[in-house]
Amino acid sequence: MKKTNPNLNLNEYEEYLVTSDEMRRFDAYTSESLGVPAIVLMERAAQCACDVITDDRKDEISALIICGYGNNGGDGLALARLLYQKGTDVRPVLVGNPEKASELNKKEQEICANYGIEVIKTDAQGCTGLIESDENHCDIIIDALFGTGLSRPLEGDYASLTCAVNSCGSYVYALDIPSGLYADGGGYGNPCIKADKTITFGFNKLGIMTCPGASFAGTVIRCDIGIDLFSIDGEEPVFKRILSREGVKWPVRDMSANKGTFGKLLVIAGSIDVFGAAYMAARAAFAMGVGMVKIVTHENNRHSLQTALPEAMYSFYDDETDDDTLKDMLGPDFAWADAVLIGPGIGREDVSDKLLRSVLFDTDKPYLADADAIRIIADKPEYADRIRNDASRRAVFTPHMGEFASLMHTDTADAKEHAATLVRRCVDDLGISLICKDARSYIASFDHRDIYINTSGNDGMATAGSGDVLAGMCAVLMIQTHDTHTACAWAAYLHRSAGDDAALRCGHVGMTASDIIDSIQRIL
Repeated sequence: MKKTNPNLNLNEYEEYLVTSDEMRRFDAYTSESLGVPAIVLMERAAQCACDVITDDRKDEISALIICGYGNNGGDGLALARLLYQKGTDVRPVLVGNPEKASELNKKEQEICANYGIEVIKTDAQGCTGLIESDENHCDIIIDALFGTGLSRPLEGDYASLTCAVNSCGSYVYALDIPSGLYADGGGYGNPCIKADKTITFGFNKLGIMTCPGASFAGTVIRCDIGIDLFSIDGEEPVFKRILSREGVKWPVRDMSANKGTFGKLLVIAGSIDVFGAAYMAARAAFAMGVGMVKIVTHENNRHSLQTALPEAMYSFYDDETDDDTLKDMLGPDFAWADAVLIGPGIGREDVSDKLLRSVLFDTDKPYLADADAIRIIADKPEYADRIRNDASRRAVFTPHMGEFASLMHTDTADAKEHAATLVRRCVDDLGISLICKDARSYIASFDHRDIYINTSGNDGMATAGSGDVLAGMCAVLMIQTHDTHTACAWAAYLHRSAGDDAALRCGHVGMTASDIIDSIQRIL
């Protein structure tokens, strides 16, 4: 029987990504309310880690296990005993202040002593010396120094210790989370142990699934130790991710439908020197199954676009088009469309501003703002006020981190460091849904408590036009699902899934946005 909790807003194709506070709460509830002794949970964690390591390493190995004096260190001591019982050459090292040892840690020290296992007690500097000594070189190092409770950067001797681990050449396992990482995300530039594999317990942690932690965690193995969906009493976790294609329930297509049934999308994109953004967004929309696309763009793009994408309809403006003519041209287009996509490649000239102003003030149709449209909004308090005062209208923003930083009036480094907090602040302030694009994207909506993290995809997607493709995909799902939060979550997942398919076909290095569009049709 599948484990479940009927009070949770989670389907079988999703999983929670928990913060340090949430994990602490679920751990305590499992022990104190459900009655599973904490030492049992610790032993289960150690056994799971032992199973992973022994499955990986069939030959005899030597292991240096770096333990702190908290419960994460207790996991390491219990693991040392289990590996010792299997004949492994284990060298557990306790690092830090013995006076700060947790009760469970003390218990595991006792058990190690009963088995005759020598536990070296030293400080961070002494542990660094052990690692750097040739005679103490081990096949693997197991990091059980700090757990999910760490909330400040490692400094001094502890920072030196992380450097020693990272440069020693041994294969590195981290228990629960690599030491130095923040469980809640962020921590760019902080010293951190770089694991080849992280064995995490109970739930996946937000910090190892987002940047920069994902690059330090290596391969992540989640072990079920008894802290699970039954451990969630009361408020459920905020962050979640889609695990598989089955988590995207594609809208049913009626065999008696016509081209208008699947939606009519107005794409306002491109400019005097740019036609590719309009092409990518519109072609992606067609690949997602929209019925009709009309592109509003500069006259200079007429021949290129009509040749490359004859399936679309077009409205063109030029440098001589005045405000009244532009407004008259857009009016019928707004009336025709089910939703509007504006921003890819429009630039930030006067005509770009007029096009955006018309979308914000002259129609009530759902819209998606991308790229240059977001930059213009960031510079125009009047436009932001209009969006706030029109929150009943469905709206999606799809900025990359630089555009998001502009929208939040901060720099990119700050936006990355505090992404989870700023994403929530942004959607609540403007009354919108948002895909904040990065190597691991954040998806949030003002009318939903949960925030999706997209963890699929690959570095080949860092290519020109990839964001335009996502905008086209999401705009279609806005029409077909009538729910911007769902549209954003599904679009982000499908976009990255298409990217993964494209990487398999074309390789990461030479992948293009067109390859991603071709893969949309394959994965659907």
